[in-house]
Amino acid sequence: MAEDSVAPRLHALLVFETAARHGSFTRAAGSLGISQPAVSHTICGLEESLGVQLFERLHRGVRLSDAGRYLYEQVNVGLTLIDEAVREVRRFSASDLVTLSASTATATWWLLPRVARFKQANPQIEIRCITVDTDVDMGTGGIDLAITLGRGEWSRYPRWRMFDEEVFPVCSPEYARELGENPTPQSLCTATLLNFEERYRPRINWTDWLGKFGVSLPRTNMPLRFTDYSVVLHAALEGQGMALGWRHIVVPLLEQGRLVRPLAEQVATGNPIYIIAAPNRHMRPSVVIVRDWLLAESRDDRAD
Repeated sequence: MAEDSVAPRLHALLVFETAARHGSFTRAAGSLGISQPAVSHTICGLEESLGVQLFERLHRGVRLSDAGRYLYEQVNVGLTLIDEAVREVRRFSASDLVTLSASTATATWWLLPRVARFKQANPQIEIRCITVDTDVDMGTGGIDLAITLGRGEWSRYPRWRMFDEEVFPVCSPEYARELGENPTPQSLCTATLLNFEERYRPRINWTDWLGKFGVSLPRTNMPLRFTDYSVVLHAALEGQGMALGWRHIVVPLLEQGRLVRPLAEQVATGNPIYIIAAPNRHMRPSVVIVRDWLLAESRDDRAD
């Protein structure tokens, strides 16, 4: 490669960026811990190698030329990319911390009961769980994996199917006895219904669910409305009414006998629950282990 085609050394560009940011060779020297003449010499060498003046020398300080302003903008972009790459490499090479995002209900009722078993098998990996009830932004917060409903725009993300979204009525054993024998979707019109209202995206509610079986909820039945699904489940556990149960969340409560399923009808929405990963990010071995564990747990649930 010819000598005049070699890009200026990174050191010279760093000195240039610092001088441009401060608008002063003297302040750049203080920031870099070198002498002012060293900064001036480096900038002159850079200008000579590029064949263009980068700074206008003023009586007090310096000012970027048009060429200098363009180079400064591009160097800033490059340094930002380098900084991001270094942070990513550090995460890849050194960290066994995996950040997982999930809804509050999924984290509380599905994930947490399983974490102890994961830690026993993988003591070197720490899971950091962030609970969010909106479509997660995988570009912020260092999130490695997210459990999310398939209605979002996830086509550009690496994703793995965990569950189908299956929804059916659940209540406490005590409340089920109040319904009498062999309740039907129609008979739920007189029950106290606990409704989950998703604040950020539509979810199936009692009107939708009953409509799947040709039942219209009468205006006299006004469901109790909650914006937190964990609160809905707590109300159902306390015998306050009938809740819609998302299968992957309520199955452990059914197995424990704390909730019951009073009728067999269910609705599959066609919106699977996925694990998604950040796009354009290499998955560290610890992230792969957590993903594979989540998928194995979901397969066990489906088999049961």
